[in-house]
Amino acid sequence: MFDPGIYFQAASLWQKAAMDYSRMWFYASQVIWRRSAEMALGTMSQNEATRMFLEKPVAYTRSIEKAALAAASGKGYAGSALAAVGPYKTKTRSNAKRLSRKKY
Repeated sequence: MFDPGIYFQAASLWQKAAMDYSRMWFYASQVIWRRSAEMALGTMSQNEATRMFLEKPVAYTRSIEKAALAAASGKGYAGSALAAVGPYKTKTRSNAKRLSRKKY
């Protein structure tokens, strides 16, 4: 028998993954803008400059790990995509919040 619920569930997962991806890019643009301003003004700390480079491999590794676990758990392509974008979104959101509290 035809069960449309499966298709709605898959569409919902893809929609959530797309929204998380969009949010991640929104936060990333804020972080890029603020860090660029700090570099242009010469106010970027060495700690922030180091963090800029070292946080990316960590986020990538966590993303791949989460996606692999989701795939191994049978969550499908949408579940893997949703799991993969999660660590990036979390890191960019925390960076945007932290940088927005700074006074220039």
